Amino acid sequence: MPKFADNVPQFRYRSPFWQNFLSGLTIAFTAGIYVALNLLGAGGGQPDSAQISTRLNACLNSIWVLSSALGSVVLHTVGPGITAFLGVSGYIVYVGGLWYLSNTGKAAFPYFSSVCIGISAGLIFVTSGYIMLSYPEEKEKGLYVTTGFGLLAGGEIIGGIIPLLLSRNNNSDGGVPNAVYIAFIVIMCLIAIAGLFILPPNKITRDDGSGVAAVKYRGLWVELKSNLSDLYDKRLLLMIPCFLPAETYLVYLGSVNAFHNNLRTRCLLSFMSVVLQIPFSIILQEIFDHNAWKRKTRAILGLAYVAIPLCAAWVWEMIRVRSFDRHNAPTPMDWTDDGFAAEFVLFMLNWISSTLWQYVIMYFLGTLTNDPVKGSHYAGGFRACLAAGESVVFGLDSLLIPYVKEAGIIFAFYFAGICIYAYMALFVVEETKYFQEENVVVPTHILEETGRTEVVVATEVEGDSTPEKVSAEGIAKKTGL
Repeated sequence: MPKFADNVPQFRYRSPFWQNFLSGLTIAFTAGIYVALNLLGAGGGQPDSAQISTRLNACLNSIWVLSSALGSVVLHTVGPGITAFLGVSGYIVYVGGLWYLSNTGKAAFPYFSSVCIGISAGLIFVTSGYIMLSYPEEKEKGLYVTTGFGLLAGGEIIGGIIPLLLSRNNNSDGGVPNAVYIAFIVIMCLIAIAGLFILPPNKITRDDGSGVAAVKYRGLWVELKSNLSDLYDKRLLLMIPCFLPAETYLVYLGSVNAFHNNLRTRCLLSFMSVVLQIPFSIILQEIFDHNAWKRKTRAILGLAYVAIPLCAAWVWEMIRVRSFDRHNAPTPMDWTDDGFAAEFVLFMLNWISSTLWQYVIMYFLGTLTNDPVKGSHYAGGFRACLAAGESVVFGLDSLLIPYVKEAGIIFAFYFAGICIYAYMALFVVEETKYFQEENVVVPTHILEETGRTEVVVATEVEGDSTPEKVSAEGIAKKTGL
């Protein structure tokens, strides 16, 4: 079985892997920090800050639905670099809004910032999603998904360790320190500039000299119609119950964490959960990219690896919170208290399995297409449904419904998603999508293995990589292979 590090290609700016890495950095220090702030109860510090913060998240997720669904139109109009820059910018405004709310309790600017991040979230995730789905070879789908989400986890680690260090000697249940907001804003400003260096598919070349895709700009109206058409793909519609709960765990765990634990305990749980997520995700990548197994086998085993602990975690969680009264908050738990060990284990199990559910989603989407255009539409559809589900749970959470009911609703959708993916793994997933999509450049080794003789490669012309058809033998001469 290949190891994660063995799959990393040569370091080149135009490499699809390193472009995926750069894209991963943009979500690491935007969405990663957003996750950390939610787990820490950011925006707190005023009597009604928790309720306002929940409404802000419900607002941004409502807008995120539309921006995700239509984000690919922007992506294919202005390119991934500018789209990523715009995506990061909204997160900067949002962190500033939470900082303002924490210090003043006034909600006007925070509500404006929630609109900004709602738009930006769609742009940044459509960009990263289409790169994860369409830049890798089929044998590398798990690697690219794990790299992208692994970097997101890295951003969450940094987002968790900064406040952990600042609050390690503070056992109060107060809000997030001002220094945390300042540090996050500075990091995001730097990553916004880095996002401008993300390249479109026609400027990307694999290590063998072949291109990634032969995609031409088709006009705004054509792109919009194509986007809407792909969103009605029956396979995508079938997966809606899988998409809806994908980030609801962030809402739920953030709310329970703030309700039940003091600040330094919240910091510890949020930090350790993303640290432990990384090794478990690498194991999942090994399953998804195991070259000795058929794709259906990999899909089934990867699903089982995530689904079994996911079900166990949510059943345990419903048992744990069945007696919680949201109108009568307990004394905040500290990591030195009795009972924290079980709390720690459950939080880790719940977080890791729920996070890996998104890896499963992206892998199954990757089995449906290698086309960057279609991949961006699928990524947008997934994120739109994810945002809708998260928005609904934010709204329910703001109504202070019992935690056991909230957990039960989330688990019901996860269980439905597991059943759907089991069906797809058995009856929908194909061994390959090569030679079925016109925009896709088939890798050289696949052409040689199948006896095909033509492939589109990227030829440098005045700073651009223009797709050109050559023979497999010609590629070998170009690259020295």
